[in-house]
Amino acid sequence: MKRGTLKGITVGSNDGRTHVLLLMPRAHRPDYESKIDMIAHTETVYSTYLRPREGKEAIRDSGMEPDDHSFHLINIATRDLGVWMQNLIQQGWNRCEMEVIPNNDTAMDIMCFGHPSSTVVERLPLPWNPFDVEGRCYNHIPDGTTIIEDAPDDLDSDKVSEDISSTDSEIVEAEPVEAPAEITKVVVAEVPASELLEEEVRRTIDLLRADGMDMMQVMEHPKFAEVSERAGAANVDVWTMVVSTFQ
Repeated sequence: MKRGTLKGITVGSNDGRTHVLLLMPRAHRPDYESKIDMIAHTETVYSTYLRPREGKEAIRDSGMEPDDHSFHLINIATRDLGVWMQNLIQQGWNRCEMEVIPNNDTAMDIMCFGHPSSTVVERLPLPWNPFDVEGRCYNHIPDGTTIIEDAPDDLDSDKVSEDISSTDSEIVEAEPVEAPAEITKVVVAEVPASELLEEEVRRTIDLLRADGMDMMQVMEHPKFAEVSERAGAANVDVWTMVVSTFQ
């Protein structure tokens, strides 16, 4: 975590990426953060929480109480968007048609998702450009191989008696022996390509459904067609997955 702007920390890393604004009740934020910490995304996700301290009255006039909500703005690889949103969509989050309007200017082209208990308004006026406002910025790093080093426990010294003669003995204190540090490597197992494609198909279906599409619209969408073609080549039963999702 560091202070800055979302635009500043993502300079040079915007190819194949998109921005998403996630709206939730402030009380839900701890639960939300515990869930996104477990998401297995492939590229770093950059984010900031917007805190409109000024301009609150304009937001209230739009029908939303800003003090009751958290606004999480993320910069994410397009291919990771499905996995980021999958569990949230299953919990009732939906894509919302909310215009984000900074400084009473033109509406921004930004995707918005809302928690089912959040207040979604038609127009969200902000007192500044959300990409330029300075605040705490976060880097959500993808998981990888973890190396854990266990520190050795202290050993009690043993006393060894050695007979010098039949009448005299000397107590000799042994040197403490250090146990070698134990290194445990946790290696992520390789997942078969077909399983990865199945997950990608499910995420794509969930994402398109969250956009209000029915089964036929999902199947005709270019994004689904692209992943479906790759999955079919790997012998993934895409048709059954689609039908079971909409049953």
